Amino acid sequence: MEEKALLEEEYGFQLQEADSRGASTLLKTDQGLFYLFAAPAGYKYKGKLIERVRKHLGEQQDLGMLKLVRTRGGQGHLIFDDQMYYVYRGVREKQPEDPYLTCGQTLAQFHLSTGTFKGDKLFLPYSSLGNWPSMWRRKLRHYNECRDELVELAGELTSMDEYLLTSFTYVHQLGEIAVHYLLASGYDKVVKETAAYGKVAYQNFDQGYMLWNEKGARLVAGEWNWVLDMRARDIGQWLKAEVKRDGWQDEKAASFLDGYNRVSPLLPEEYAVIYGLMLYPGRFLRLVESYQELPLEEKEQVDGEQWRNQLDRELGRMEEALRRYPQLVAQQYGASIPPIDWLWRPEDEEAKGASDETSSE
Repeated sequence: MEEKALLEEEYGFQLQEADSRGASTLLKTDQGLFYLFAAPAGYKYKGKLIERVRKHLGEQQDLGMLKLVRTRGGQGHLIFDDQMYYVYRGVREKQPEDPYLTCGQTLAQFHLSTGTFKGDKLFLPYSSLGNWPSMWRRKLRHYNECRDELVELAGELTSMDEYLLTSFTYVHQLGEIAVHYLLASGYDKVVKETAAYGKVAYQNFDQGYMLWNEKGARLVAGEWNWVLDMRARDIGQWLKAEVKRDGWQDEKAASFLDGYNRVSPLLPEEYAVIYGLMLYPGRFLRLVESYQELPLEEKEQVDGEQWRNQLDRELGRMEEALRRYPQLVAQQYGASIPPIDWLWRPEDEEAKGASDETSSE
């Protein structure tokens, strides 16, 4: 593993074991525990934004920050194979009695602590605030272009190419519906109304960004993955990550949302915006982009059947979440989320799977 050798060389420890935990990887070394995070290499230019947000959080004194470990050369991160890696010193953790509730509470406190952040206009290249519809449409146009390229290949398709073609209609439809749903939900209005409740979010919020030490102190990690955006982004991304990992579970989702609302109540309109984000097949489109960037010889080595099974499973789990999330929100918070009729399919159709459904189109 080249990354292992690089980490040992740059940080001076001997890596004994690595355990993935959502957004982070727990490193067990001869010098104790460390947390490893990764981000796209282009994020290395975020330094001034990170510095300003860290200073702002320090002034709020509501949350602690993990201690970033510098490399032997004094750098706060390292670049390898188009990825940026950065490491924090580990802490003695204590798992909360209800980690989902506590995660929601901690995330809400993080957002509130950034609500008074000044200078966000100076960092527009790292802002997605108000730009979801245009960003999603741009990704969908690229997805269209990928499909057109595959069609032109004719008899030279790999098994992965064939899967992408058969699933195109379904995935593209999801993306289009997500854009229209977002706009119909009053996205622009929600952006303005929620600015005071949080200005900093994560690129893709997941487990590992919020921790609790043995004294119960709340700690925040993942600074190079910060972006300027609304709080609904993190809530929706957390729900999507949990669903893809373990499927939809009412108890987990309700506990997380309850925790968040206890600290910073969500507006009724935000639940629909979160639903729009859940509809958008962002991970699928990112994987397609990564696949398209591979050289031909590497594409031919991709296990199309494995990808198909994984992505079909994730899409199926998300369909279940899209059906049950509106019910949970209505029961728990009295917020109405307009349903999308085609998600309520008969069970015999549902069992076919996403790609089978579209293969004849």
